[in-house]
Amino acid sequence: MIENPCPPVRDRKRNVSNLLLPNVLFDRKNAGLFLAELFDSARWTNFLPPVSKICLALAGLALVVGCAAPADRTKQLLELDLAHRKGAIDTLQKQQKVHSEPWQAYSLGVLYGADGDYKKMNQWFERCRAQTNTLDQDIEFIRLGHWRDEALYGDQAFVAGQWLMAVTRLENAILAAPEKSETRLRLVEARVMAFGPGLEEIRTLADAERPEAIRRWLEQSATPELSQQRLEVRVRLSSQLSGVKNENGDALAFYVAGELCRRGGDWLAMDSNYHQAQTLDPANREQSHQIQEIRNSVSGVLLKESLVHWADDQVPAALAKLDTADVVAPGRADTFQARRNIIALNGALTSSRVAETLAVGDLDQRWLTFWMSRLYVQNRLRDASMVADELLRHPQSLTPTQKSQALRVRVAFSRSIGHLNQARDDLREILLLGDILPTEAVILGDVLLAQSSYEEARHWFDKAQSWGDDSVSLILKKARIAFSQDRFTEMENLALAAVEQEPDNAEAQKILLRAQALSDEAEVRQ
Repeated sequence: MIENPCPPVRDRKRNVSNLLLPNVLFDRKNAGLFLAELFDSARWTNFLPPVSKICLALAGLALVVGCAAPADRTKQLLELDLAHRKGAIDTLQKQQKVHSEPWQAYSLGVLYGADGDYKKMNQWFERCRAQTNTLDQDIEFIRLGHWRDEALYGDQAFVAGQWLMAVTRLENAILAAPEKSETRLRLVEARVMAFGPGLEEIRTLADAERPEAIRRWLEQSATPELSQQRLEVRVRLSSQLSGVKNENGDALAFYVAGELCRRGGDWLAMDSNYHQAQTLDPANREQSHQIQEIRNSVSGVLLKESLVHWADDQVPAALAKLDTADVVAPGRADTFQARRNIIALNGALTSSRVAETLAVGDLDQRWLTFWMSRLYVQNRLRDASMVADELLRHPQSLTPTQKSQALRVRVAFSRSIGHLNQARDDLREILLLGDILPTEAVILGDVLLAQSSYEEARHWFDKAQSWGDDSVSLILKKARIAFSQDRFTEMENLALAAVEQEPDNAEAQKILLRAQALSDEAEVRQ
């Protein structure tokens, strides 16, 4: 006895094509003829006993009308005729209007499902269920098969970071099986990653204890190219959060809004949203700890910005930054100390007051560095040099940048009052820090030239040239050294190079004429 009464797919393909063609759609009147064709009784039934033939006929009838056949087999049969699917759908819908049969609604559901129109698939399946419950198992098999396929593709796209594709696939999966809550949650996560969170998405994920999806989006959105998306989400959340009260999910939403404000530099709005988040969910210690860390970090940023404003002689802007820092993280000692220092140092208007302030010794290197910069900007070179001297008393504790800044300030003051030895030593130390500094090399060469240290001056001029300074002024400086050492041919060559680079340079032409005259005199003497 044969265990599987249905022939292989390759033997059924021609008959399924006939089933889908409009003029041969099955009805009860031609059932015997269709079954004979379908099973090719001359080959399939002649060798069976009578009881087996009856069972086979019943099984074939169930397959055609969809009443007892496995759903995956029915789906495979219908998918074979993609070219005739639209015609089959049209014919089945016309027959439904004339005389509605459950198998017609079932077939339409299968066909629409194969087309990916899961909404219409479910509508026809519901119409079939309204007429009979014998196809429920097959219907569920087909629906869940589509759900499983779409959800799998959606999950794969999600893992690959293809958020829009994940949203499309997961939405299809939900259309196929709306009751699948796990897929609906995954869809919410995908939508968050694709478009940013709204209040409803945040509530859903908070209720499902999945806030990590929100944090993942916040980490991803930190990139500069997503600033516009952050702004759009912030605007949407701000409008949705107006009037919200007492929900933990809303606490997470306020936290997200606060994070967006932080990344947009709106510190006061950030503080307000964080405060709301902590008020709505005071038991969330992890969130409160994160908020406090962020507040302290932002306060540090604001303090640094305040010092930059103060160093640029923008005192009101500096104090305003400190006011904001005090709102973001109230009661911080460094904010209080910064305000006191700004007020005190702003009043040190004379060199004696600067010396008195330095004598107290309660300013750290950061404050000394910013104060020195501020005095330099104000063109108070002597006072700035006094602060530089204080910094350079402990050079080992300075960063390379702090040390370089202090040395540069002292060089500027030393040159202004003619202390060339101090300027020379400080410039040497700056260049020994290892940076490529052609300008400083030229300045050191000028100082050495003024001290008649021609060879070392030439060394630093050559160094500046190798570092990229190809200016005419540098060439002429080297020509002057050649003149001072009576190397007139070298002087002439350097002057020629300068004239070729800038033909209208009067100083280069003057030095060239002088070099040519000296060269002629030297030849005459010989």
